[in-house]
Amino acid sequence: MAKKLFDEGKIHGALLVAEGETIIYEGAFGLADRSLKIPNAPKMRFWDASIGKMFTAVLILQLVEEGKVSLEDPISKHLPWFKHREANHITIHHLLSHRSGFLSKVYEEREKAEHDQKSQRSILEEKIAKITLAFKPGTAFLYSNTGYVILSEIIMAHLGNDYNLILQEKIFKPLHMEDTYWSAPIYGPSMPVYYLEHGNPLLPAEKLDFTGPGGEKTTLQDLHKFMLAVGTDKLLSKQSWTLAFQPHSLPEEAKSEWGPHQSPYGYGFSLIDFPYMENQFAATVSHGGASAGTSSYALRFIDNDRIVVLWNNEFKNPVLFELYQALSDIATK
Repeated sequence: MAKKLFDEGKIHGALLVAEGETIIYEGAFGLADRSLKIPNAPKMRFWDASIGKMFTAVLILQLVEEGKVSLEDPISKHLPWFKHREANHITIHHLLSHRSGFLSKVYEEREKAEHDQKSQRSILEEKIAKITLAFKPGTAFLYSNTGYVILSEIIMAHLGNDYNLILQEKIFKPLHMEDTYWSAPIYGPSMPVYYLEHGNPLLPAEKLDFTGPGGEKTTLQDLHKFMLAVGTDKLLSKQSWTLAFQPHSLPEEAKSEWGPHQSPYGYGFSLIDFPYMENQFAATVSHGGASAGTSSYALRFIDNDRIVVLWNNEFKNPVLFELYQALSDIATK
């Protein structure tokens, strides 16, 4: 099935399928470097883009469990330097569930900024703090990278300024995710080249990531470890997972029709019921990532521990319905 999807131009990268701890399929398709004819491989690192929002949500919920923050705290309580006029009314809950009203403007503002004003703090203080919200906080659903950058600043206000170190200590090392790290540059060791729609490679200097919305470099195998831990006490309590998997934002509330708005959203997780058997559906938790030259997805079926992770080094629709349908059919035979 995966080979067929590659032949049809629907995937171009690597795929892992697991039943619990058992990996039942690993495969890769297409080229990692067209000029050198290097093929993609299942063990390569990839840029996770927005998949990393799951990590950010976990870090925030850990802080909630430790009593350092509350979901109803406003931004102003933890980031007094962020002077947006609504900072007293936008809560951590709003940020986690994409109900803050912030547009996803951080990347656009960085591209426009002068060289000495491109730091994350500068973009937030000088640009984002001055923009008008799309709606009153809490009244609608609009997916926002900006909100997750602010969440990462709240995390660093309590745990230190090295976001990679925080991730390592709180998530990656406990789960033995030895090939995963965060860095601002999109490229790193053992990664494929990302190809834009016109066929040219995305150059290393063309894009930098913010902390919070994603930006980790990871592998299929490490994300498998993370998805195995989702819903377990390895990272959070049962109560916190229940909050994360609660549908806080609904498609009918969405201010956009783009991808993430087509399913309910919890805290850092999309909540999708996929067709499983005839007239039956299976509950899943997941997150996709998509940006210039890349798309990826990590999904876990809640009731049967099936895990699917994929990445592309060309942009493809990160939620590939045909693949999940085929996997469901295979697993129930």
